[in-house]
Amino acid sequence: MLYLSTDASLGCGLKEDVTKDQLQFTAMAIFSRYRWLKASEVMLFFFNFKAGFYERFYSYFDTQTIIRSFKAFLEERALAIAAREREVR
Repeated sequence: MLYLSTDASLGCGLKEDVTKDQLQFTAMAIFSRYRWLKASEVMLFFFNFKAGFYERFYSYFDTQTIIRSFKAFLEERALAIAAREREVR
């Protein structure tokens, strides 16, 4: 997850490089709340984040921006799961 966070920050044109402490805190915040997610879902989130589908950084890395974006991702995920369940019925 540290790699994914670093990769997301590198593609955003930040004024300063993200620190190791920021990365570790972000990874811990995500893992502590969303440990039930599959690795592929976390990877999809970071791909979408980097592609600009969610909130964005403004000059500096911000853990709160990632967490707020994660909430939006989870809402999309819930809608996709519900739609899939309706299809199966």
